[in-house]
Amino acid sequence: MGERGSGKWERVTWEQALDDIASRFKKIIEKHGPEAIASSVGAPIVGLLDMTRRFMNLLGSPNWTATTYFCLGNTGVNSKITYGWFQFPDYWNADCVVLWGHDPQPNKWTGEYNWLRAALARGAKLIVVDPFNSYNAKKADIWLQIRPGTDAALSLSWINVIINEGLYDKEFVEKWTVGFDALKERVQDYSPEKVEEITWIPAEKIRESARMYAANNSIIPWGSTLDEIPNTTDALRANCILRAITGKLDVPGGELLMGHHPQIISQSDLELNDKMPEEQKKKQLGMDRFKLMSWECFDKTSPAVEKVWGKKYSNQFSGGAIAHPPYIWTAMIEGKPYPVKGFIVDANNAIMNYTNAKRIYEAMKSLDVFVVMEQFMTPTAQLADYVLPAAHWLERPALESHVDWISINFGGEKACEPLGECWTDYKFWRELAVRMGQEEYWPWEDLEDLLDYRVKPLGCTHKEFMAKHYVHAAEPKFKKYEETGFGTPSGKVELYSSVMEELGYDPLPSYSEPPESPISTPELYKEYPLIFFVGDRSEPFFLSQNRNIKSLREIEPDPLLKINPDTAFDLGINNGDWVYVETRIGKIRLRAKLTQDAHPKVVRVPHGWWFPEKPQGDPGLSGVWESNDANILPDSDEFCDTEQGIPHFRGLLCKVYKAE
Repeated sequence: MGERGSGKWERVTWEQALDDIASRFKKIIEKHGPEAIASSVGAPIVGLLDMTRRFMNLLGSPNWTATTYFCLGNTGVNSKITYGWFQFPDYWNADCVVLWGHDPQPNKWTGEYNWLRAALARGAKLIVVDPFNSYNAKKADIWLQIRPGTDAALSLSWINVIINEGLYDKEFVEKWTVGFDALKERVQDYSPEKVEEITWIPAEKIRESARMYAANNSIIPWGSTLDEIPNTTDALRANCILRAITGKLDVPGGELLMGHHPQIISQSDLELNDKMPEEQKKKQLGMDRFKLMSWECFDKTSPAVEKVWGKKYSNQFSGGAIAHPPYIWTAMIEGKPYPVKGFIVDANNAIMNYTNAKRIYEAMKSLDVFVVMEQFMTPTAQLADYVLPAAHWLERPALESHVDWISINFGGEKACEPLGECWTDYKFWRELAVRMGQEEYWPWEDLEDLLDYRVKPLGCTHKEFMAKHYVHAAEPKFKKYEETGFGTPSGKVELYSSVMEELGYDPLPSYSEPPESPISTPELYKEYPLIFFVGDRSEPFFLSQNRNIKSLREIEPDPLLKINPDTAFDLGINNGDWVYVETRIGKIRLRAKLTQDAHPKVVRVPHGWWFPEKPQGDPGLSGVWESNDANILPDSDEFCDTEQGIPHFRGLLCKVYKAE
């Protein structure tokens, strides 16, 4: 009630809410077209990603986005264009694990932590690439303390060493790759000595780690770091190439290419990507500039993927066809290139989970209709017209395959019925879809019916699946490419990418300096003399979640900036002082935590901080302007990866000083 963000609310029934939302959406579509409705989703919750895409595809709006834009989705795109599928690390047979900006711990990535510990206990080597002396860096055989944002240079230098020293798999390269000679020529520019100057890693350590990787059954498990750096496309492509030229694809102890489960209906099938009209695909915001994440790229990769893996649109965390978030905000604020007037956010604290919070706020305030489905009154929910109560994950059944990344499916039964008036995400999307004229495409009454449909080829219901299996996977098979080829246009691993070339990009990876750095902007560096990276996952929390849980806040009540003691001394900062971290676009207030684990020139900024105990609504929105990292991260084109539009979370400049 009243102005958006005023904090005034009126309780209504689900039926009233959905009838009104649908009516308003229809008016927007009638005036501006379906592209004027956008949606954004967060964590990969079962029954969420596939249903939001299903709804948007049937609606005819290409403006679906998600935090997967800079977390796994862009890795998926680069893996697809290189070898046609997303890789999965075989921890159980690996002799060497490379944690590249990835740090599994007992309470973070717990399952993977257990796999890693088992591998190390078996004698596997450990290489850690991290600017911070992390939990696993302390246990590593080789720790590469990299300058944030220079990862592509390190990858290319590894390739340089592996090729020049003849450490690559010559038989595999000759038979199963294209573009090796061009790659060999390209990487001559990345000698360890030259890359030492770029990355701050000693040349001999670069050689030693490259040799260790090449000589063993090695894996590079996925972590979000390479998804969130300047030059992300080149870094991701270079790591794909590393796997390929050393023969580590689809072999025991390497990176498995698993495909879909042959007897379970995939999440990709549920999305109905084939229902998106061709003329609407072309309206996707950002498609004209950042083509690797576009419908155009999704369609270019699909025929080869279908030939090998049997499905045209294999999403692998929706790796492709994702609208560029900053362009969505521009369409909301300025109506360019056309207006976006309606917005649905599901399980996504959008004002904190993208970059440039002030611009997102302006965009949300400019909407005609803004709907949020949530469990808590987040800063994003506080700006909505409707806040719809979502069921907890314990209140809904589940069936998951890491969103079609792997063929292993695992499930769960709900612990109880949804409490109060909470609905599953599936129920919300179905009920809204019915009101929008999509009823024929939503035949399942509830989420349990949908999951029954998915496991029906196994000859059981979802409940029976849980009783019999809990986890189900096809019999593993290696080197499947010997029978099918790879899911690329050439049928081989494309070291020189034909898809990149067709889209107008460099077909080979290279390194470019971050848009702000001691090298690219030396004058700015004088004013902002520290490099920062975002992504410190505070131990009790996940992303922006759990700040409202008293027992967890007692463990870590304040947002912590991790800074080297010598650096802090020079700045007159003591342990526990409140400080400002300032960039060209804003500043946030954090509490200094002095630690020798930090590089003297690099500070680590926590992600996702807000203060649920503070007043809701404008102007403070529960402290969203105080310590939220999105306040200091830019979103303009110069700060976005050229090919995908990924914003830079790691490797930009800042200054730190005592707060008042």
